Amino acid sequence: MPEISWGLPDGTLVNSGLQADGAEGDQFKQYTVFNNGTLYLNKVGSDEEGDYTCYAENKLGKDKMHVHISVVTAVPIFNNPFNERVVTRVGRTAVLNCSADGQPMPEIIWTLPNQTRFSGTPGFKGSRYHLGTDGTFAIYNSSIEDTGKYRCAAKNKVGYIEKLVIFEVIQKPYILTRPKGIIQGISGQSLFLHCLTDGIQPSISWTMPGGFVLTVIHDRGNYVCRAKNDAGEAVLSVPVVIIAYPPRITNGPPPTVRGVAGVPVYLNCVADGIPTPEITWELPDRSILSTTGKERPVSSELLHAQGTLIIRNPTRAHSGNYNMLFGRKTKNCEMY
Repeated sequence: MPEISWGLPDGTLVNSGLQADGAEGDQFKQYTVFNNGTLYLNKVGSDEEGDYTCYAENKLGKDKMHVHISVVTAVPIFNNPFNERVVTRVGRTAVLNCSADGQPMPEIIWTLPNQTRFSGTPGFKGSRYHLGTDGTFAIYNSSIEDTGKYRCAAKNKVGYIEKLVIFEVIQKPYILTRPKGIIQGISGQSLFLHCLTDGIQPSISWTMPGGFVLTVIHDRGNYVCRAKNDAGEAVLSVPVVIIAYPPRITNGPPPTVRGVAGVPVYLNCVADGIPTPEITWELPDRSILSTTGKERPVSSELLHAQGTLIIRNPTRAHSGNYNMLFGRKTKNCEMY
């Protein structure tokens, strides 16, 4: 039978009669050669990786055989094993993380939304992409088209793991509608202020001085539309004026008026509105006075353009009900 011995990576020679202790000199031999020539390694670790040589020798000659041992100690594991979401703005550089440990060090493979794969030697740099030595994947000059699901895989000889990175490229909203000048509204009618936007899911809000339906002159002012998302906001200011609102009396006659013969009586009726309201008086004898004409006397009555009725020389014949009409409204005054 030939004599069998083994040459270790560090040059030590062991055989059945000469064993090698472990690094810490424990009671079990690190290397044992059995009588049949088998080399037994106790507690294999990274130190045992390397080239081993088996020597066989007898009186007729000798021979040898080389064996290489690779020691794998750990399957791949991500430093952050959870799926991630990365958000960036258009034109910026984004870095997607995929750092992993393992023994041997795992290969990192990135799969893009269009199924393009990047792997191999860390440090690969393309026109817009860069694969870092730590597994990071950089995207330069990000665009909306880069949005999607990116898959990162880490593999070595004993394992394969994968995680998902949701990448979203957002853009500041842009307001497409811009009014030309002041918006005019009519009292009592609905007014639509448009705020059409472009961008990634912007939230739209209006800041306004009044309500949606314009009913009083106080609804005029600047209406501000804000379109906002994670990338920023766009603002649109819309000036609004009310070009028509219903008439209202600012100074009217009392319900009753006591007249004195020969003393002028003033029945006030001042109203405003857009357009200027027409004021009409119906006298006790059913005759009509209107502000549509110039100031004009009718017997002893005089109607001013602003609506005040003057009875210059009242007599008992002027007693009765005076009805003031403006728009669809009526106000009554009794004189006696």
